[in-house]
Amino acid sequence: MTRMKTQNRHEKKIKITSRTYSVWVLLLIPLLIVVAIIPGVMAHCPLCTAATIIGVGVTRSLGWDDSIVGVFVGAMIISSALWFNNFFKKRNIGGNAFLRIGSITVATFVLTILSFYYAGIFGPANTYRVFGVERIIFGTVSGAVVSFAAFFVSNEIKRRNEGKVLFNYQTMALTFGALVLNALLFWTVMR
Repeated sequence: MTRMKTQNRHEKKIKITSRTYSVWVLLLIPLLIVVAIIPGVMAHCPLCTAATIIGVGVTRSLGWDDSIVGVFVGAMIISSALWFNNFFKKRNIGGNAFLRIGSITVATFVLTILSFYYAGIFGPANTYRVFGVERIIFGTVSGAVVSFAAFFVSNEIKRRNEGKVLFNYQTMALTFGALVLNALLFWTVMR
């Protein structure tokens, strides 16, 4: 009888272990496919996009003002738009570069704002406004402008330095630093 219980426990342990293994394999396969598909070098990378998404998550979880959250949402929109632009450029999906970046940015902005609206983050009942505009949208536009400015400043530094960066992760550091300064400005004004 004891031997039978021991054998049953051992069989259950094997089933649980194999089930856990199957789940990990199912989770790792899509990740490996994405890593295999992504090109080796990108000027505006998934790391930048992930950093801005983490910024949104952290500020939202800390309960900070919507304008501060909006700063990081704007950075996420610009980062995603630049990432998609590089994706299209590498696949020779051409056209005017300015129009391509602009249309991708507008599309990303509209999709983000629509998702916020349908999630109930803002709307007519929300009284949190700056100059008559929802705080999260105000912060989003501000963060987008700051992100674009930091990106172009980084490109200008590279151009003046014969195509070389001054330090590793220059664009990301400049963008993140500018976003933090922008968020600190909103934090001091909106408290």
